[in-house]
Amino acid sequence: MDFPSIINRIYIFISCLDFTTAFAILILVSFYRRRCFNFPTLLACNTALAVLLSSANHIAIATYMFIWDQYVEPKIDSLCAFRAYFHHCTIAWVHHSFILLAIERFCKIRQFTFLKNQQRRICVVLFQWIFDFSFPLPVFITGNMIKLASDNACFVSLTRLDLIFYMAAVSFLLTDIILGIIYRLLVRHVRQASARLNNNQQVRMQRDLTVVRRIVILNSQLVVIAIPVVVVIILASIRADLLPNKIMRVLFLLSNLPYTPMLIILLFLTPDLRQSFIDCRNKLKWCRPRNIAPLQMITIAGRI
Repeated sequence: MDFPSIINRIYIFISCLDFTTAFAILILVSFYRRRCFNFPTLLACNTALAVLLSSANHIAIATYMFIWDQYVEPKIDSLCAFRAYFHHCTIAWVHHSFILLAIERFCKIRQFTFLKNQQRRICVVLFQWIFDFSFPLPVFITGNMIKLASDNACFVSLTRLDLIFYMAAVSFLLTDIILGIIYRLLVRHVRQASARLNNNQQVRMQRDLTVVRRIVILNSQLVVIAIPVVVVIILASIRADLLPNKIMRVLFLLSNLPYTPMLIILLFLTPDLRQSFIDCRNKLKWCRPRNIAPLQMITIAGRI
């Protein structure tokens, strides 16, 4: 078995693991929907749904790679460009979902009433979806998502550095900048407000600030993976001959690695999700068969 085939099998396995983890979280929310019917859990489900669709798309990409590797000159299907478009949409969806998580905590700490209305909450999530599916649309419509020469997959044309920078800036850099601004504003506000708050209010504020800090760390985990991926893509657009053949599947594999740990951490960061998981785990413990000691027959001997 050659190296690309091994990478492709690992790529499929990681994508299936991400899909299963995201699907399990959404099923958990559906079982405990009365408890989880709140905005923080909705935003966590927004991230899980993004990972679910992204991993499903990656499973399709890896499957077609596996099929096309069997041919010397594979015939690319008509949905190859659409899978590339959907890949960029869902990648941005995952990253931008962290912005909504941080904004929710920001409004809670600053006591803004903007997200108190249920309709506004839904509109904010819908706006994120519309934006994430709209910004790659010009690249897709103009035919700049094509089959790569170095691998059996479609991607943004590596000859267009401007499009590569555009996609990377909107997907990754925008999230980093907004999260950095939100965190710095919250740190400054907490320092200024600590003097006029009682101990209980300070503890709640510090707890919410800690959640924002962990959201930033979760995003940083994705950034650490995204930086080498973007560097290799830029290098491939400049000097493609320096890179090994079929390198793109390795980049796809790297981009999928942090999703499952990220979802598990997000599960424990969301109070209602965490409690639902604990309750579900306890129910499974009670459902396990237990070893019951056999009853011993006690005979009482009587004198006749």
